[in-house]
Amino acid sequence: MHLMSPSHQKMEQILGQTLQYSLDYNLNVHGMPTSGSVAISDEELILFRDEIAVKRIPLQNINEFKVVQMVGSGALQIVLKEKTEQLCIFTQDLLPVFADLAKMLEYHRETGVFPAPDDEEPVKTCPKCGLVIPEQTNICFHCAPKGKYLWRIVKLSLRYKATLLTALVATLIIQLLWVVFTYMKGLVVDNYVTSGSQDFTGLLLMMGGYLIIPLLLFGLEYINERCSSYTAAQVGRDLRGILFERIQNQSMKNALKRPTGEQIKRIANDTEKVQDFVSYHGKEAVVRVFSVSVILAVMFWMNWKLTCWIVLPIIAGFFFSRFIFKRMNHPFRINWKLFSKMESVLYDILSGIMAVKVFGSEKREIKHYSGCSEKFAHSMYVANFYWFVMFPVSTFVVTLGEYFYLYFGGNDVLSGVLSFGKMVTFLSCIGLLYAPLNWLMQLPRQLAQTAISAGKIFEIIDEKEDVLDRGNAIDKEIEGNVAFEHVHFGYKVYNPVLKDINFSVKKGEMIGIVGPSGVGKSTMINLIMRLYDVSNGQILIDGTDIRDISQHSLRSQIGVVLQETYLFDGTVWDNLIYAKPDATMEEVVQAAKIANAHDFICKMPDGYQEYIGSRGYKLSGGEKQRIAIARAILRDPKILILDEATASLDTETEKMIQEALKNLTRDRTTFAIAHRLSTLRNADRLIVLDGGRIVEMGTHEELLRHKSVYYNLVMAQRQTSKLSKEPA
Repeated sequence: MHLMSPSHQKMEQILGQTLQYSLDYNLNVHGMPTSGSVAISDEELILFRDEIAVKRIPLQNINEFKVVQMVGSGALQIVLKEKTEQLCIFTQDLLPVFADLAKMLEYHRETGVFPAPDDEEPVKTCPKCGLVIPEQTNICFHCAPKGKYLWRIVKLSLRYKATLLTALVATLIIQLLWVVFTYMKGLVVDNYVTSGSQDFTGLLLMMGGYLIIPLLLFGLEYINERCSSYTAAQVGRDLRGILFERIQNQSMKNALKRPTGEQIKRIANDTEKVQDFVSYHGKEAVVRVFSVSVILAVMFWMNWKLTCWIVLPIIAGFFFSRFIFKRMNHPFRINWKLFSKMESVLYDILSGIMAVKVFGSEKREIKHYSGCSEKFAHSMYVANFYWFVMFPVSTFVVTLGEYFYLYFGGNDVLSGVLSFGKMVTFLSCIGLLYAPLNWLMQLPRQLAQTAISAGKIFEIIDEKEDVLDRGNAIDKEIEGNVAFEHVHFGYKVYNPVLKDINFSVKKGEMIGIVGPSGVGKSTMINLIMRLYDVSNGQILIDGTDIRDISQHSLRSQIGVVLQETYLFDGTVWDNLIYAKPDATMEEVVQAAKIANAHDFICKMPDGYQEYIGSRGYKLSGGEKQRIAIARAILRDPKILILDEATASLDTETEKMIQEALKNLTRDRTTFAIAHRLSTLRNADRLIVLDGGRIVEMGTHEELLRHKSVYYNLVMAQRQTSKLSKEPA
């Protein structure tokens, strides 16, 4: 959403004040095309027609903003002292953006704050190149500074500079020894082959050098490989650790915007590509450049004229490589995106294998995954096509110098200007020169892949969070007094889910939260756990704003049983002590007994050490729920949150657990959500939500006597229950 018309700055100049928003409308009252704008400043709404301010209304005089859909068009209306006034008319395509403007102005009218539209922009575009940025990322990889990402990898590698420099020095010495080895060939030819010298002592020394140098090369290669592998492994470990920690600490908003499969890819595949860069390509790039420089220096020293004929094609090849690098970025970005999509689809299918089987969708999912795989394979072919076409051309351009040398060098030998030994040395140097050059010609492909992977990694690492501990955040031992004071919250700030929520809870009270689906019940408990921050207002625990309490301290004192039970791959014991790793056997058994889980656990072959598999697939829904309840009990929380905690239990078991929970909730603040309203009849108070607001509050009996929203919900459930019991 972009709430700034093309004439925004011009209108600011006309008015002499800063505008918050401005939108162009395009129809007059007769439905004919026109030109006009609606502008909002800090104090007033201004209506422009043909760049002339024709109406100015103070915002404080407006009681409501609304957008009305008409036949083929829409209208922005305002209410002034219960009188509705139509400001402008626009075509149907502008209806969504004017509707958002009305919501944002309503939000400002209630809170006094102008929400920023850019924070909620559904389609992000790069300000530099104009390309659309994918929803799950904030980086335009077409314009991103790829060298910056690679340099950050280098700086990370410098944590292990001792082993890295050892590997680098070893490799540099290897390259120097190859130059010496090549130069010795020319000396042997000139001094002992073509001259017929009988100096066997010198010849034996040369032969000794021929034996010693390979041994040195072997030893140096061993040192290089060992140090390189160690450094790469450490950098890969560090990156995976930093990335995993960052993903663990990210807010729910950022965690949910990327598919799980993509996040796994960034931790596994992208860090592996960076690790390869550290262990081989990055280091080798430095070494190969050094090697080319040394060899060229030797060649210029031997014969600068012939060397110039070698260098000219190399310069042309260098510019051609830059051309290749620019052309390869885009196909490799597409390739990364499709590979990520393929892995995300695979993860979703395997995670939902039960649903796939139940609906008999195996063939459809096979076709779906095969389609993603086919697109990835095609993108890989396209990405490599550029390379396989351009690389032979660039290689041919670079090696043209060899043909020049054979012609001009051969003439110099025949004319006696160049000795045969120097020609052999020079030819060997050309071979040594082309080996690193050919390697460097392939480097753009590796750099493109590494830069994209590094960019994806650092995007998450650098991502700004919307839920952060304040600088003065404290670790607080909480008691359980909770208060909501004028709390507003919306996943889009100007479209609130909760509006002006006010209530207080004393330590030990049990509060039931009820209301139709989608009114914000789960959102309310998410705010208590500070998975999101309130848009306005504050939530207090024991009189302290929860934003002043560290997230770890807050959540470590809250026990949660969510509607969707999640058990980790492992044993019953592993899942129970997840809430309290240092729990004793007695504590675990006691928690299991309170949750009515001890009996069925003991009936398993291995009892508490029974392996229950990924997501607890060996257990029934009710058994999973009881283990989740025991896990929350074991934590001995000061605040307990139950989100449909007994939803998967049969009536008899639920009754037993309700008795256990009654004992558990004593002296412990409890928030409970349940669609079966009968399960909340013993709550100290019920909060009834409707339309994002608290419409009723009281005990079960009080609300029934009131005969309003809660009463209607109870009656509707009773009627449904009667219908379900009637014989078919």
